This record gives sequence, C-alpha cells and structure tokens, in this order.
Amino acid sequence: MEHTIDPTLVHHTWDNTLEPILEVASGDVVHYALRMAGHGQVSEGDGYAQTALDFATLYHLSGPLRVAGARPDDTLRVDILALEPGEWGWAAVLPGNGLLSEDFTEPWVGTFDLRNRGSVEAAPGIRIPTAPFLGTMGTHPDIPASATVFPPHKGGGNVDTRHLTAGSTLWLPVWCEGALFSCGDPHAAQGDGEVCVTAIECDMHASLRFSVEQRTIAGPCFRTPAALLAVDEGAGHFGTMGISPDLMEGARAAVRAAIDWLEAEQGLSRREGYVLCSLAGDLKILEIVDAGVWNVGFTLPLAIFRQR
Repeated sequence: MEHTIDPTLVHHTWDNTLEPILEVASGDVVHYALRMAGHGQVSEGDGYAQTALDFATLYHLSGPLRVAGARPDDTLRVDILALEPGEWGWAAVLPGNGLLSEDFTEPWVGTFDLRNRGSVEAAPGIRIPTAPFLGTMGTHPDIPASATVFPPHKGGGNVDTRHLTAGSTLWLPVWCEGALFSCGDPHAAQGDGEVCVTAIECDMHASLRFSVEQRTIAGPCFRTPAALLAVDEGAGHFGTMGISPDLMEGARAAVRAAIDWLEAEQGLSRREGYVLCSLAGDLKILEIVDAGVWNVGFTLPLAIFRQR
C-alpha cells in the first residue's frame, strides 16, 4: 500500500513514548512533505538579522512511524525512492558552532534559489550540483527514552550522510516495537563533513519504502545505486592535508588551508569559502595507521570553478 503522512505532525526530540502518527505494513510506501530545518524561522531572502532561529524547535521530524511486525533486534530497510527539494534553501554560519567556530565569530545567514533544477549557485559564479537527501533518518533508540535531535545515535538519526540520495537503501537497527521511524532535516546539497554546521537546508517531498528484515545489524549501513558523487570529477580535485595527532585539529588545518586557497586562487571571501567548503567539499581520512598521527584530507572538485 501507499500512504501520505500528515506534514503538520512533527516532533523536535527523539522520544520513544510518543504515539505513532501512522502504522504501515512491511513493504508499504510512504509519501512525505517534509519541512526544512528552521521552518517558520527563516524566510527566502532573509539575512541573519531577519531570522529567529530556535534550536529547541529547529528540526521538524516527521513521525514516529510504526512498521507492523518490527521488533527489537530486527532490521528496518528504508528504500529511498524519490526526493524533490523545494524552491529555495538556506545556510548559515553560527557563532559557537561548526568546525571553525573560533575563526568565524560573526553570524551569517543566506538563502539559495533552487528553482533551476539540478544545480545551485553556492558562491558568486560557482554552481554546484544539487544532490537531495535527508540529513535525519532513524529508528527511536530504547535507551535513552528521550534525546535531543542533533547528535546521531544507535538508531541512526542525524547522520547527515550525503550519499543517501534517491535510489539508495538504508538499513537501520530496530530497538523498539514497531521500529518508530522518524525523518527530516532535508538538504539540497552538502559536502562530507558539513563543516560550517549547515548544508543547503530546504523543504523536501520524499517517498520511502519500509521493509522489516528479521536479522540483526551492528549499526546503520547503506548502499548507493551508482557513483558516490553527483559532481563531475573529470576535471580533478584540489586537496589539502591536515596532519596532526588530534583528528579535529587535523580537520581544522585541512579546511583552513582550503579556505586559504579559495581566497587566494578563486577570489572568495573567507566566509564565502567556508560556506562553499560545507556545501561542496569533502573531508577524508587519508591515513590513520602511522604511529597515532592522522592525515585528514579535504578536497574540492575543480569542475565547479569552470564558469569562473
């Protein structure tokens, strides 16, 4: 069967005592009209001064959805059938948040026009491909019964995995009767790492198929239908390295070096470079085995600079 879920029935925390808003059978498809993070708090064209961001209600998660027959130690299979972003989205630099919060202390909010399907201008003269996905998909954990929406948890949650695009499959461990699945935080584009703390946050129409598998998995896992990246990789990449015994310091060094390059070679402001890194760049662990010193890489696809 196919179902349409009421988009007004949302929650803002993980809470396995919430009454399910819909029950489906294994194999059923559910159609969503998901609200962006910041729904009602950011409008198209707003700058930071016009926003009213409230982190307690920032995420509008749809659910919980009960899947009949799902029991603890089972696996919930989620086939991502279709994802269609809304007409606009937003991103932000927020003091105290993000990988380089010490470097970027001035708040900023900007909006992006998504009406030209397939790509978006992420910085002046730089268009990147859109690759819609849901930043949050998860089954409610048994313990704790209630938790905030932001860190991911053993049932998935805010995993911000950009590769969960249409055609992908996500497997989630089941911890509660009925699985109690919720989703939200739709993104039009994001790099691996989401380093400035936001992707392009947007509304999303989504179609998901749910199936119960009677097997146990250790944690969330996924399969993609094709290449990991939507961007043209034929022009190559520019990459930086952050070498440090501390993972976070290595990541910061790599991203700072990428921003330096964007400023010197592409003429972007440091804030524009930071946001572009969050939307189109990828953090990678290049090396982990060498005597406790990490090599954290950060890459940007050169194809996005062709129009410049």
